[in-house]
Amino acid sequence: MIRGTVGRYIARPWFDALALRLVVKYLFPLTRVLQRAIVSEGNAQKLIDDLGLKHALPDSSDKALTEVCIRHHVAKSAFERWKVVMFGDGLSIAGRVFAERRRQETQQRLLEASLFFKEIRKEVAPVQWQLPTPKEFFKTFEGYQDDLNAFYRPPKKMSGIHSSHSIHGVYGREYWLRYDSEFGAENWVRCYEPLTGLNPTAPTIIFLQGLGVEQDCFQDREDPVCALTEAGFRVLRMQQPGHGFRKAPGFYAGEQIFSEGPMGLIKLYRQWISDISVLMNWVRQQGGGPVVLGGVSLGALTAQLYSSVAWNWRDALKPDALLLIGTSGNVMDVLLKGCLTQALAIPRKLHELGWREADYVKCLPFVQPTGHSVVPPEKIIFMLGQADKLTPYKGGLDLANRWRVPPENRFLRRSKGHFSLLIDLIRDPAVLRRLTEITS
Repeated sequence: MIRGTVGRYIARPWFDALALRLVVKYLFPLTRVLQRAIVSEGNAQKLIDDLGLKHALPDSSDKALTEVCIRHHVAKSAFERWKVVMFGDGLSIAGRVFAERRRQETQQRLLEASLFFKEIRKEVAPVQWQLPTPKEFFKTFEGYQDDLNAFYRPPKKMSGIHSSHSIHGVYGREYWLRYDSEFGAENWVRCYEPLTGLNPTAPTIIFLQGLGVEQDCFQDREDPVCALTEAGFRVLRMQQPGHGFRKAPGFYAGEQIFSEGPMGLIKLYRQWISDISVLMNWVRQQGGGPVVLGGVSLGALTAQLYSSVAWNWRDALKPDALLLIGTSGNVMDVLLKGCLTQALAIPRKLHELGWREADYVKCLPFVQPTGHSVVPPEKIIFMLGQADKLTPYKGGLDLANRWRVPPENRFLRRSKGHFSLLIDLIRDPAVLRRLTEITS
């Protein structure tokens, strides 16, 4: 459908405006209520207090809270059973496929339960704010401003990585990796390989998703990145900190990052960069061809920062190529002028807490590349939407110019915004074809 007439119609800026409204006015408030409903365990008064509501819940909420409890219990049981099946002694392939499908189905049904709370959506703030003052921020990161090498670094001791049994899926052989994270919840990686097996020189792409995306909590959808297995790639999709299996109780995917503003973003960068380095080390130990670090939106911002802080790291931890989709080299622009942060009024809230331009300037080394990438220009690919107002286009183009990325590696989509750019990636994966060329 997306590849046809419908995709051609919605891959336009009007869709970006609609998607932004749906995210801020519907998705965030509804999923926030759902996550609070889960931790309330059916207690209506606790939910009212957690959300700061000024009156009782509507009558329909009693039934909704009961249904959420049931769906949460079913999803949790399916997840625990899935872990036993996939990482334990194992069943037949058919048994593992059933466990995987059951996990996805129950997680999706749980997330869909957020729709039960439509009646109170307008009364719920989209984020539980925990924004820091400048004083709190700089106290937290005191001593690191002039020593980013000590802040962004691989772990001194690499965690052991546990691999699951595999199943046969839409994109080939699928399995999971799990390992301890240096700064937080256990890390999870979903892996895809060609059914026919990996060529000894096959490339690997480590792909990072955007903020709020929970790819692994929904049943399989069309995914052009996973389809790279058809070109012989190993595809590794990492779960972001604070997303998927790594969410803190009571928070929806990405909420803690929004809620803490610049502090939340830097914490995510630090944890994710550490997690990536462990996975990069594992990939190199497996042998094979070049390793691509790619990402979309927040994933792309993280990938480009990783590639600019890894200069003094072991060569094995440095990517051979970069794929950056919907990114910007001016992260302060994203924070202060991006349409999503503007819609959430984050710049205004920070100003009220005392944040000024000088404070943001001090943050710059933590959040955006200040030097060049460890990846040579001819191995870096940019895909940017010229109508992108979430990660403003000019910032991405400026970074491509600064890193001297050649014209053939720049995919600049006219009349495409942030969300419609991703639809365009499905409709016309020319950028991925270029990736296969530079890694062959």
